[in-house]
Amino acid sequence: MKKPLVRGHWIAASQFHDLTEAEVLREVSKRVAETKARAGAQRQSHPLVLFDLDSTLYEVGPRTHQILREWLDSSESAEFPRVREELRGLENQHVGYSLKDTFEALGLDLERADVSDGIASAKKFWLARFFSDDYLKYDHAYPGAAHFVREVHRLGAEIVYLTGRDEPGMGRGTRDALLRDGFPRGCERTHLLLKAAFGLPDLEHKQSACNYVREHGSLIASFENEPVNLVAIYEIFPEAMHVLVETVSSEHAALPVQGLYRIRGFQHL
Repeated sequence: MKKPLVRGHWIAASQFHDLTEAEVLREVSKRVAETKARAGAQRQSHPLVLFDLDSTLYEVGPRTHQILREWLDSSESAEFPRVREELRGLENQHVGYSLKDTFEALGLDLERADVSDGIASAKKFWLARFFSDDYLKYDHAYPGAAHFVREVHRLGAEIVYLTGRDEPGMGRGTRDALLRDGFPRGCERTHLLLKAAFGLPDLEHKQSACNYVREHGSLIASFENEPVNLVAIYEIFPEAMHVLVETVSSEHAALPVQGLYRIRGFQHL
């Protein structure tokens, strides 16, 4: 019986098609065009491509970087000189999936009381800002991501942005960022699915959104950085292409599967 595995072990145990990044992206585009042609000729369901946002189309490390810089400049950090000293050298490449990853990358000993207390203060400061409209402007779209989404949209695909961001806290900022960065948004055949509330689990939200996907077209491909989410969508739509975007992710365990695709980014199309 298969057991859920965390990211590194999951990748090793899963089976991916032996294609380059450019070949994966071209295959998605090809299937979109072919499905669109059949849909027009035979009145069949039209093609749809599903995209996660954070760490799939967008690098969110700069958002965390900005928040930590603000913490450094705040009075709240004054009583943690050891943590402040190390964070002064923080660069984007140090920012990991979590604050724990980020502090470990800087060489901080998380077992030290003065360090752990400083991290707790920084995390509280970070939590109050990271999941909010005002800080989404610091995210960077990955190179080539907007170009690829525009291309599959031009070929006739319905574009569904399926994200764990919530409508009350991040809806406005998400829409602004998509338009700013040149992603198809607010036009025909584009859909943005956000959580109705912050506390709704991401996996539950993404699984329930699959009914919306069925109603709006035939899923050609999904793009996701989180293995557990990718596998959940794969199990519902096994006939589609499911693409792991190898950036950063949580350590949530997932069952290994066969027949997936993977890319490191979108710039090689």
